[in-house]
Amino acid sequence: MKRALGAVAVLLLLLSACGSGGPAEGRARHPGVRSDFDGDGYGDLVVGDTTATVHGKYAAGYVAVLRGSAHGPRIKKPQVVTQDDLGFGKAGQGGAFGGAGTVTADLDGDGRADLVTQAGRDTLFVVWGSEKGLSGAAAARMTGSAPLAGNVDGDGHADLVVGPAQGDSEVNTVRVLLGPFSREGTPRRTVSLDLRPSDPRYPVAVPSALGDVTGDGKDDLVVSWSILADYAPVPRATVLYRGTADGRLVKGPRLPDGFYGSLVTADINHDGHDDVVAGLSCEMLGDVSIPVGGSRLTVLYGGTMKTTRITADTPGLPVEGPFSPCTFGGGPVVGDADGDGYADVAFSAETRAGQRQVVLLRGSAAGLTTEGARAVPGGFAVLLDTDGGKAANLVVDDHGEIRVWRGESQLLAFTAADLHLGPGISGSGHGLSPVG
Repeated sequence: MKRALGAVAVLLLLLSACGSGGPAEGRARHPGVRSDFDGDGYGDLVVGDTTATVHGKYAAGYVAVLRGSAHGPRIKKPQVVTQDDLGFGKAGQGGAFGGAGTVTADLDGDGRADLVTQAGRDTLFVVWGSEKGLSGAAAARMTGSAPLAGNVDGDGHADLVVGPAQGDSEVNTVRVLLGPFSREGTPRRTVSLDLRPSDPRYPVAVPSALGDVTGDGKDDLVVSWSILADYAPVPRATVLYRGTADGRLVKGPRLPDGFYGSLVTADINHDGHDDVVAGLSCEMLGDVSIPVGGSRLTVLYGGTMKTTRITADTPGLPVEGPFSPCTFGGGPVVGDADGDGYADVAFSAETRAGQRQVVLLRGSAAGLTTEGARAVPGGFAVLLDTDGGKAANLVVDDHGEIRVWRGESQLLAFTAADLHLGPGISGSGHGLSPVG
């Protein structure tokens, strides 16, 4: 307990020394990171299936872009991109193009979002936006893994934090790629960042999220200190690295003990500081186990360092338990679903009756609340404004069917069979999921 209190005290001192950049200043410096690949003001919905067979290669994967409009995503004539389209050789079996390591950001500063996605274990592809949307004919290739997009130096240009390539001996060293980028994928400058944990119990540091937690107009890097279980990193502690004008992020203190999990950032209480959301539905500590204290979703507020914890027993949830073990709080995502200026949080849960649900909780001046909460059937979700309504649509997958919601009204439902992916792409369709 003393360690947790000490970390909070140090972090509060850090926040007070970070300057006077308030909400307006911080947001003005943020680059656009919505999935608006054609620059028309509507977010474009990206869906993908990493299990799909492409030209005979199993699990080569693809992404399909449904361009946004005043009526939401347009299902006709989606833009389909595979690794084969990019001019860098054919995809290999198991490449899983368009998977979890996919982000969007305006890397070259032309006002249109670009798609950054991983294929294999150490290759990143950048597919550039244009007035016609994404085009596989214009792409760049970089080495690295698990990209994160943000603006760590506060100059208004999108930056990337990129993990090490497979076989890299410096497993705890990441690269900060400072924008703008050339069309060859070359950043303005590269900074090497050593994330080696100072606590010997945790051999691996994993960059997990970017967000302006300190409220100074520069994105900070949220890092998970992890153990290894079956050679996979399992988070056990969280550390903040503060963004700086030269891109050389400065290590801050550990966040309170017990705060770790699947991490995302957004300003939930609208105070000019991004807040950190941790979803901890399960743990892998040699065996799959329910976390001590139960499955949960926890929010740590950047401005005050106070926390809100949501569990299966929290009053006001729109779904009644009991819940299946290791499901509550899974896959948190953030976005302003009602357009009130407060970021909202969606996460997954599954009842013991086998009903998968996406739970949407509202942000407010007091933080995350169950007031006005709702739920829809489904598993993984994203929040994205595809119709220009200044409120994010809730996009969920339900066993391969994608549903898009505007408030409580369903805008669209479709499966892979509705996309007309073209020759050479096949699969069960059950792997189709929203990306981003």
